[in-house]
Formats: sequence, C-alpha cells, structure tokens
Amino acid sequence: MTAKPCVSVVVIFYNPGRFFTEALDSVLAQTFMDWELLLVNDGSQDGSTEIARQYAQQHPNRITYLEHRGGVNRGMSATRNLGLAHARGKYTALLDADDFWLPNKLMEQVELLERFPEAVALFGRSTIWHSWAPNATQPDWPNLGELPADRLISPPEMLLHWLRDESYQPCTSEFIARTQTLREIGGWDETFKGLYEDNVLYTRLFTRFPVYAASNTWSLYRQHPDNCCHQAMAKGEWALGKANPAKRKILLWIQSYLDDNKLKSPDIEKALSDALLPFKNPTLFKVRQLPRRVANKLRHTLVR
Repeated sequence: MTAKPCVSVVVIFYNPGRFFTEALDSVLAQTFMDWELLLVNDGSQDGSTEIARQYAQQHPNRITYLEHRGGVNRGMSATRNLGLAHARGKYTALLDADDFWLPNKLMEQVELLERFPEAVALFGRSTIWHSWAPNATQPDWPNLGELPADRLISPPEMLLHWLRDESYQPCTSEFIARTQTLREIGGWDETFKGLYEDNVLYTRLFTRFPVYAASNTWSLYRQHPDNCCHQAMAKGEWALGKANPAKRKILLWIQSYLDDNKLKSPDIEKALSDALLPFKNPTLFKVRQLPRRVANKLRHTLVR
C-alpha cells in the first residue's frame, strides 16, 4: 500500500492464545477496505509471533509486523505507543487480540467521524460476549449502562461518569480516534503496563475534547478466564467497583494530571474525592454501604 490508509488498526498481543486468528480475520472481513493492520508483539512466546508474521507475509501491502527491540515484553501501554508511532492513517482503531469486530465496524465509524469533525474519538456499546462458548451460563449484554448515546459528549462528562461508576468505560475494541490527536496528547503512559492503561488515554481525551458516543454495537468483548481482567481478578488484584492497588494508582494519576493541567471542576473534584474514599478512609467508606438511616448516624461520629 503506497498511499496513506484512512484507518490504522492496532492489535497488540502477548500470548493471545486460541482467539488470535479470529480477531485478525474480523479485520480482514471489514466492508471498509481502506485500512492498514499493525500487529505489535509484546514479547509473545506462545506461537502467535509466527502467526502474526504469516499474516504480514500473506498481506504485505496491508499488514505490518512490529516488535520491541530485542523482542522483549514492555507492557500494554508501550506496545500501543509503538503501534501509534507507526500508524499512517487519519484514524487509529484498536482491537484486542481476543475480541471480534462486526463487519461494518470501520465503515460506520468512519462515516460518523467524517460527519462530526469536532469529535476527536468515537465509541459504541460493545457486547460483553459470553455466548461464544457453547456452555456459557451468562447472557450477553451491552456495556456503558444507561449512558445517553448518539450524541457529542463535551469534556469532562465521560470522565465524570467513570469516576462515579467504573462500568461507564468504552471497550478498547469499540474505540477509534483521530491519529494526530492521539499523538498530540502523548498516547499512553508507559508506567501502566496492564490494568487501567486505557484510562490514561481516556482521561487525556475526555478532559480536553468532545467525543461521540453511539448506540451502535461494533465489537464483541470476549469473556474468558485468560483475558487481562479475569487474570487480575483471579490474583486478587482487581474487581469492578472495589478498592484495589491498581484502582488507587489510576485515581492518583488522574488527580495529578488534573492538578498539573488545571482541569478540575467542582463536580470532578467531588467524584474523585468519593472514588478515593475507600483508600483514604476505609471505615467511612464501609459506613456508606449501610442503609442510609444507620449510615448517617455513624458518619457524623466518624467525621468529627
């Protein structure tokens, strides 16, 4: 491919396992064809390196294989930044190596971004995907809760939603953004190697620029025991809505970022303070989980 593509698709991978080729094939199956695919290896040792090289050899004008110097593992943020550094498209779309894109994903997202030039990024409601497994016991469901969609969202509304409720999080594989904007904000913070690495990028975007939230579903977020979040849950490192070291790290990062850039508002300050409460005052946090009448009595005692 000699001309610059419209969309650069970045797929990072580290021992992605059996779902890798299904993810890559969902890119090849897109109805929108003006794309390049960047396969960025984060030190895989499970045979996926050979798979990625084969895809690049079979599609030399469309697919590029990348890896860190020496083939080392550097974490998700550094690996996404490597992909971003090589992206040639006007837009950059992300796909996790175990997820799946629906065929009209790029076509419809590019149309919306062209229609709303003030939006620097766009996302829809990814399907939390259990039914890929024949023996699934949980139903599929769309993420992002009750977020009003099909509209531009001004800063810092999306950050405020997330600080109040962690489930208001765009899935990585739903996300597409203007490449130049991603570079201008500095991409991802490489000190975040795994959990919450996406929140760094989202915070940098959601506090400064309008984004577009769609009601469409363009991706399937596969739920399985080997994905990043489930592994962290199994190790006791993370649970949605719970106090844990990884959550504390991203909240403190957000607090520092807002302070450094003078971006805070009263609503954000209140939401951030509430989110940090489990770490600063665990006893008061537990009181807030009690019935309101009991909690009010105890809270007055604790805060004197």
